[in-house]
Amino acid sequence: MDAAAVILVVLLFVVAFVWGLILMLQKRQPWGLRVLGGVMALVSAVPVGGLVFLVHLLCTTNLTKGRVLRLRGRTRVARRALGAGWADDAVPDVSGLTPWQRTVLGEVWMYSAGLEHASVPAFSKLSLKLSALGAPSELLEDCHLAALDEIRHARRCFALASAYSGVGWTAGTIPELGQGSTPPSPMDSGDTWARLVRGSLLDGCLAEGMASLVAGEGASRASDPVVRETLSVISEDEGRHAELAWDVIAFALQRGGRRAKDALRQALLALESQQTPALPRIPGVDEDFLARNGVLPQVELGRLMAVCIARTRARAEALLAPSNLSMRSGPSDFQGVPAASSRDAVPVEAAPRC
Repeated sequence: MDAAAVILVVLLFVVAFVWGLILMLQKRQPWGLRVLGGVMALVSAVPVGGLVFLVHLLCTTNLTKGRVLRLRGRTRVARRALGAGWADDAVPDVSGLTPWQRTVLGEVWMYSAGLEHASVPAFSKLSLKLSALGAPSELLEDCHLAALDEIRHARRCFALASAYSGVGWTAGTIPELGQGSTPPSPMDSGDTWARLVRGSLLDGCLAEGMASLVAGEGASRASDPVVRETLSVISEDEGRHAELAWDVIAFALQRGGRRAKDALRQALLALESQQTPALPRIPGVDEDFLARNGVLPQVELGRLMAVCIARTRARAEALLAPSNLSMRSGPSDFQGVPAASSRDAVPVEAAPRC
């Protein structure tokens, strides 16, 4: 079923719902017609209402998909749109799935597609910040390579969302990106180095490390080969993006002096307050069905979050160990020091990784 057919079906349900209400509420109509109107309104309201409820449920939940785009203090994603341009040719096996199961999986992948797409400008913003701070070329190169990874992820997620739902979804606009700069939010206020370190630890090391673990575990449980391959690639790429975040922190510690070190200590205090990704209870599907399609149960998400927080904390504390930090402190420590690759800035090989 193509996008035009789906839109037509939805419109027919809406028309049937409105017409049914009109018949039901008109007291001058015969009793039989009023009953028929009530049945029409009820039958047509169920699929439309279920779809609206599912979209709201997934859009207001806290599923992790790595680095997010933060604008005006809020996470932003592109508007939904119909069309081509943001989907590859991947097609999962939809045989044996009920219409509701296909709708659920379509919305799950549409949610992922929005976040993967938003990660592209998020890495562009990071590249601009690093450029302003005089970062080495390797960091900027890795930022742009990560953005290209996210484009591939988004294309695949849009393709899966379209295949499951039967609707040709694509990425729409992100109006907030064109609204100019705004004062930083309270969470992001303060020194440039502090914002860079905090964002790298929480959105990069933790969130992308968690996304890598979740995708990898989801791949091991997915029964569809296309879904399994997709999650395996995302897991590998997100793990590499988490390493980029550690490289950014190492660069900040080398160049930012005491301010960056204090920011890392403060960011460590915020680790435990990070929310475990929340999987909403979706009527009509159980955890086994979702797991077979690469969506982990809530218990497993909680376990992986605890693992990733512990690993992130251990590695960050290793970076702050006296043996890894200069005895001197403050911005003057690094004045006149040539720019060095963040890969060489601080030895972290002994620390555990997400």
